[in-house]
Amino acid sequence: MLERLAHAHRLLATVLLAVLAALEPGCGGGGSSTTAAAAPAATEPPEEAFPADASAVHYHPMHHAAFGPWYGSGCPDNGACGCEGAKSLDQEFSCQMDHLTANQIPVSVYLFDGSAWSSGHSEADNTCSGPDCCNWKLGDQVISRLDQENVRALVHFWGGCHADDQYGRATHRLGRNLLGFYLDDGSSDEELAGVSEFMQSAIPGDWEVVAKAFQNREPSTSNTALSKWANAAYVGDLPYDFDGLKEAVTRMIAKAPYIPAPYAEFTGYHYQDAGRPDEELYYRRLAFGALQPVMAHTPYANADPWRPEYGPDLVKTYRYYAWLHRELVPYFYSYAYRMNDDPTRPLLRRGAMTYSLRVGNELYVPIVTERTQAMTIQLPSGQWIDYWDESRLLTGTLGGYAVPLGREPIFIRLGAIIPMDVERPDTGHGTAQSRGSLTVLVYPNTTSTTTATASFRYREDAATPWITFSSTLTQSALTLAAAPAPSQPVIYRVGRWQAAPVSVGVEGATLTVNQGGTLEPSGSEASVNGASRSTWFYDAAAQRLIVKVVP
Repeated sequence: MLERLAHAHRLLATVLLAVLAALEPGCGGGGSSTTAAAAPAATEPPEEAFPADASAVHYHPMHHAAFGPWYGSGCPDNGACGCEGAKSLDQEFSCQMDHLTANQIPVSVYLFDGSAWSSGHSEADNTCSGPDCCNWKLGDQVISRLDQENVRALVHFWGGCHADDQYGRATHRLGRNLLGFYLDDGSSDEELAGVSEFMQSAIPGDWEVVAKAFQNREPSTSNTALSKWANAAYVGDLPYDFDGLKEAVTRMIAKAPYIPAPYAEFTGYHYQDAGRPDEELYYRRLAFGALQPVMAHTPYANADPWRPEYGPDLVKTYRYYAWLHRELVPYFYSYAYRMNDDPTRPLLRRGAMTYSLRVGNELYVPIVTERTQAMTIQLPSGQWIDYWDESRLLTGTLGGYAVPLGREPIFIRLGAIIPMDVERPDTGHGTAQSRGSLTVLVYPNTTSTTTATASFRYREDAATPWITFSSTLTQSALTLAAAPAPSQPVIYRVGRWQAAPVSVGVEGATLTVNQGGTLEPSGSEASVNGASRSTWFYDAAAQRLIVKVVP
């Protein structure tokens, strides 16, 4: 019955998409330094197009760590080990963590997949009996490494974890190093609810349970249960080829009305064909993974990016995209928390192309789903900035858009405000001195002939209130404000700002540009980011104004 109701909701959503998308106004007009030729307006689903299951109220907001990046393995029980001759899961984990650390690739979660982490294992009907059920067997060294690297463990429930006393064994052994449990085929609504209630009682507010949204056997999890008990759900075991990638996008969009973070294992999980993507596929899937709310690299067959069949540039690109994802967690979290408050407002939406994603309102991500170095891209309505070249302001249809490996298409809506957590220079969104401040990317609508306004509601965590960041631009006079004032310093990075400002001023949490302020500039971006007082720097080459506001 529940599934029939869910199907009816999806049919209603489809009708609403068709009607509302046709009525949606554009986001802006005009041109800038580089603008694509005009084309018929792209149709896109409006923000409120997905009616979630109204019978379900979210049980808890999503945990920051759950957004990832994740790494993981289930070897040797679920897929072969493959990191430098590892024979067991503890050896695989240690080898992979060594490489991740050496290559400066961030990871917040490690998934101990299948049953290899536990002394016991589940029966075919997802039951387990005896003291070995859900009993950690990988030793203290792995736990110490998790603690040392600030990585949280997800453990698969096939380690014999199906009842409170069993969950308690893993929780007691791992302590705060445990993020939660990972459910799989045969997990029911009742099991999802039970483990969620256990985790909330064991480590209140500091956990996540991951569901499986597309299961291979019954019982399975209904959309109603997902929308109440889950924030993140895996969309099923899919091939690592381009067809598997297409199906992953389709499934994510199907579950977006119900949970903030439906996600796919980005290199695929094909237990019936224990292979891995070739290098071109890997690049395309890596970009896809980074722009999902959850970036999860937990394949069936080992697919470490440092494997000898891959070139050295793949590791560099992996590092770039992993840091980009990590930096975007405040953005993802704000949208996920918004869906926690209002289930009708999803984080993900269908984009203007069949295999594309609207990630929040500010990002548009067409997915490369074939072997090509160029593609035709249909943009949503309005004006969009090319992520890789911010001088390019684009609209409509882009024919022959270049998509070299490692520079997959990403577009930023003109007028966007994007909060980020930056601590390194890898992505170009800051420097090492940015650590400890909230970085906010701002792209004022400089093409507007009237006053242009924009805002973003930012949520730091469940214990702090919503903060509204706003941007107001009248000709060359810009005002940026935050209300209420954030407790931490804010580094504003104002993109597409074509000339050094005449003046900059800061009063409280309000920043003014070209309005008579007396704030003194600094000599470099790094000096601004590391400053203990409010200051600014104009990067003429990047046409970017960087201002730090210190409370």
